[in-house]
Amino acid sequence: GLKILRCFPHCCPEHIDRSYCGSSLSVRVQLAERPAGTAPHEPPPSEVLAVFARFEAVNDVSLRPGECVEVDKIQQGVQTESNLDGQWIAGVLDRPSGLVVTIRGSEAESNEEKPLVFHLNSKAFPRWYYDWESGANKAQRLMKHTLKAYVMERVAVDMDDNFTTISSREAFTQLYRVLHVVSSPEFTVISYRRAPLDQLQAAQAHAAAQLAKGQTLQQVKGEPLGLQVGGASPSTLRAMGMSNQMLQQSVYSPAHNASVMPIVGEHGVINTAWSGRVSSRRGNSYDDDDDAKRQRRIPSTRPSGQEMIHPLEDKLFWEHVNAPAVAVSKNMALVFAFVRWAPVRLYAPFVGELVDSIKLKMLTVTTSTSNAKKANKMDCFSRLLLQHARIEENLRAAGGAIFPLELETLLRVASQTVLWLFSGETLGWVREFFCLNAALVLDKKAIRSCFIQFLHELEKRLNTEVVAASILRSLSNVAEQVIAAVYSHECFHSRRPLVRHILSGQSFAGWNMFVAQMRETYISTMSSASPSQSIERNATFKMTFPPRNAVERSWNGQWVLDMDDVQWDVNEVSSSPGRKINADPRVPDVSLFSLVELMSQVVRFELAIDIESRSVRVRAPQSLAGRLDCMHLVLDGKARVFRMFPNGISSYAGEGSQGDYFGEMRVEAPGQLVIFLEIFRWSLEEGTPSYHGRAHSQQKKFRTWEK
Repeated sequence: GLKILRCFPHCCPEHIDRSYCGSSLSVRVQLAERPAGTAPHEPPPSEVLAVFARFEAVNDVSLRPGECVEVDKIQQGVQTESNLDGQWIAGVLDRPSGLVVTIRGSEAESNEEKPLVFHLNSKAFPRWYYDWESGANKAQRLMKHTLKAYVMERVAVDMDDNFTTISSREAFTQLYRVLHVVSSPEFTVISYRRAPLDQLQAAQAHAAAQLAKGQTLQQVKGEPLGLQVGGASPSTLRAMGMSNQMLQQSVYSPAHNASVMPIVGEHGVINTAWSGRVSSRRGNSYDDDDDAKRQRRIPSTRPSGQEMIHPLEDKLFWEHVNAPAVAVSKNMALVFAFVRWAPVRLYAPFVGELVDSIKLKMLTVTTSTSNAKKANKMDCFSRLLLQHARIEENLRAAGGAIFPLELETLLRVASQTVLWLFSGETLGWVREFFCLNAALVLDKKAIRSCFIQFLHELEKRLNTEVVAASILRSLSNVAEQVIAAVYSHECFHSRRPLVRHILSGQSFAGWNMFVAQMRETYISTMSSASPSQSIERNATFKMTFPPRNAVERSWNGQWVLDMDDVQWDVNEVSSSPGRKINADPRVPDVSLFSLVELMSQVVRFELAIDIESRSVRVRAPQSLAGRLDCMHLVLDGKARVFRMFPNGISSYAGEGSQGDYFGEMRVEAPGQLVIFLEIFRWSLEEGTPSYHGRAHSQQKKFRTWEK
């Protein structure tokens, strides 16, 4: 029957345990060179060439070059949302944006000189459907499969089966003729439900065999990175398939082969993670053997208890013995999800206090630079908050509803949490923590221990600096109120499945985001440690990326948003009772989190344009990144991915929802620069749309920011 291949065409660098682990594919068709002076093809290749792909078993009968298939039969078998059983995956021809084509104008190269790129299943989280009947016998389970992409040409035949042009009046049947076939490496299909059990059984059988040989596993003392004797209940371990004999011993841990790697926090050494072998030298935890061990091409000949633990068991045990930390991560996830879900209109009962807090904590840096004549003029962010608050008040007045006190209490804590999260003090602490521990990203056990320590410190700071001043007192109480609000108030009913998703299972929440930010910090640290970056230790952003011509001098430097003149055009609102706030029902209500996050990136930033390399660098002063790390955009008309946002947050922290962009930079007239940029944000939730923002700026018309 119909199956979904979860890990295709490959696993992500770190396998995703839920949703779909893989990516889309692309087929590049390079056209043969034509002699100079040859008349162009009619119709052009982009109109007659197509790519279709399908999954096949290796013993299936395949199409071969030269064979033809009727166009109607192919189209009837194409996979769509309403025809998931279709065998053919249609390739979508990559076409540049119309605005990019307009900017390029007559300088664009001939279409016949370009390779054609067809995208297969080009979605943010593609689902690969395969209609194949599996079986329980060994031959069926071990059968090899492949994905074959067929490059086809649109042709036609007349009533006598003679080839003719597709637009000819004599054309009787439209056909696709196979020109070339590309095959993926062979693979096997394994049941998702069966795979973990097979892996666990194999790992447990191996562990039992090692125990039978008399190898005793010892318990590692210190930070609990795995399962220890008292860490899990016998019933839980038996549910995992472990025998009573195995229950009497510690089944996790490399006792005789461990070294201590310090994890550094603001108070010095605060924790340890175990990896490798203990060194007797002070101040250096690694010896030559450890360095050799980290060279993956040099196999270790020493016996290790780590070989007895299957990766899946390793992950399950780590999460189980750290159940309190898992609970903290889920509480954090609930609170941070709530501040993203709650629309700004709900803050109406205390919108005046909120406006004052935002001005004090987020906009103070710009008020000193504003024109004195605008001192009494309200900024764009305050206008938006007050406008949405008035709408909420009108809607409640029309319906006679009273704002619940418990929801107001929760929203007050939520607003303070958002402002605390983006404050300079919190960003500075997070930046310091990540910089000090960035090297641990290369050690799985060390980064796990570091993540747990980060969770505990984050919880402690949030409780002390925000929650303790409220009647809720602790993060766990706030999380309970979030759950109650989602199940009590109609505006959050659509979020119930997401709450259940956060609460279900035993996995850590926020782990992928943490690793993504750690990875970004490590890359930046390694880049700054290179000789080219270490020459000027005190170099500023402006010194590192200086302007080299008149156009760059007019752009490069620090920019401050003119908040008094900014108008909100994206999210038009109406105060009419009974109407939805948004003019477009597909556009969700803006949240306070989104608003403050936007402030952290656009209110004030440094800009560096490089016309020669067609690139733009943008950096916000309040950032998680270093003084030279920034958002780097290459505007060459190609689809690209940026690493980080102006405020230093990794684009992959959104688990693939952000980072894609393309754009172009041109100097159309002497001294006039034109920039086109399109940035995408993909939806990760069913039923919610994806977004893309476009910017088309000319130097003489760029008046949103004041330099």
